[in-house]
Amino acid sequence: MKRTIIRIAAIATLATTALTGCVGAPMDNATTGAIAGSVLGGVVGHQFGKGDGNDLATVAGALLGGYLGSQMGSQYDRQRLGQAVSSGAPVSWQNPDTGYRYNATPGQTYRTNTNQVCRPVNVTGYIDGRQENIQMRACRQPNGQWVTVN
Repeated sequence: MKRTIIRIAAIATLATTALTGCVGAPMDNATTGAIAGSVLGGVVGHQFGKGDGNDLATVAGALLGGYLGSQMGSQYDRQRLGQAVSSGAPVSWQNPDTGYRYNATPGQTYRTNTNQVCRPVNVTGYIDGRQENIQMRACRQPNGQWVTVN
């Protein structure tokens, strides 16, 4: 039993490393979600695999869980940023998973020379006691959705 748990943890860690790509980078929601999803997916996959297929089911579960976890983990911050961009009003939030705090302040809209509506956005993050400033630009697509372009 102990060997099985160690094997699942090793496979999940390997899957997470492959998914996140940047070992040593600060943990964000996507990374946290990928780790949790990999472990949970590996455990679930291990329960369903039988015989020689057990290892394959564990790996597949870890990979799928890691992918889904990273997608879910990054959604919270994306939603809050999207709220600021689409409304044009400042939005502040604290991520419940990481504890990081953010302030997103969108600027006035303007039209590019291709007649696309865009706006600058200043995001200030407080991560591990350090303030980080990010300047970005968001532009409205023909379908009405705002997309960050840098």
